[in-house]
Amino acid sequence: MDIAKYIGLYLLKNQYCYVHGLGNMELRKVSAKYDGAELQPPSYEVLVTPGGSIDDSFANFIATNEQISISKAANTLREYSIQARKELAMGKEVHIPNIGKLVEKAGKVTFVTDEKFSYKPAGIPIVKNSKQLEEQKSKIQHKPAYPEPAKADSINWRTVILVAIFLAILGGGGYAVYYYFTQAIAAKEAVVPVIDTPVVAPIAAPDTMAPQIDTVDSGVPIAVDSTLENDYRMVIGNYRTRERAEIRAAILKDNGNKVEILPQDSATFFVITTVSCRIMDTTHVKDSLKKWFGYKDLMILK
Repeated sequence: MDIAKYIGLYLLKNQYCYVHGLGNMELRKVSAKYDGAELQPPSYEVLVTPGGSIDDSFANFIATNEQISISKAANTLREYSIQARKELAMGKEVHIPNIGKLVEKAGKVTFVTDEKFSYKPAGIPIVKNSKQLEEQKSKIQHKPAYPEPAKADSINWRTVILVAIFLAILGGGGYAVYYYFTQAIAAKEAVVPVIDTPVVAPIAAPDTMAPQIDTVDSGVPIAVDSTLENDYRMVIGNYRTRERAEIRAAILKDNGNKVEILPQDSATFFVITTVSCRIMDTTHVKDSLKKWFGYKDLMILK
């Protein structure tokens, strides 16, 4: 689709053409002037102004000639404008056939009219009676030398129907594959072992029951009772969206687990559970939770 050609056609027909992003191109008459040697006749040139009337007239003009929808014509026109601005910013010229070219100078879009461009507006007939009216209709009306666009071929409805049926079959097959894999993933995630929290850790061997010794800044050793149980928050899932974390948490809650969601940052959401055990049994508990929940990167939040 040659948008530049349609700009020229619309400009000659309406004496203006607004393209969003490029500006409003207007066809203006230049008065006769004396160049020092001879008197130059009146002529026409194209000027570009930043403002313009934003409507669907030009897009409708393109759609009518191409036999397409107005929305498709508008999208094509917008793509042409974006590409034209890129070329102008790179110092290139955007040509409008038989009329001139768009250039950018000091960040401003201007129009350079072709020296060979000649435009003669249609005359205004003066009809005095019905006989003159019939004679006027029989005359060949003036038309600009700019070539009219070729009409698009008629729509082949048989091809359209076949394409629609093919797309429907393709879409149905894609949905069936998507539904199958979705159900398979949901079934896999649903098979989660049910555990009751807090987890009761097994009794440690007698040789691990010795009290822990720690020191403070005074240098005096302090005995730590290793038989006391503390609550530990275990990360059993790490997700990049809150939605996926909530789905995982809902499945675990339906199976009787006590879990919660903890946002780590805008792109990290932890699913955690709280376990009560002794400090010496945390390693054993972590190993057990890894197997039960199938999460190898399980860790304890500080």
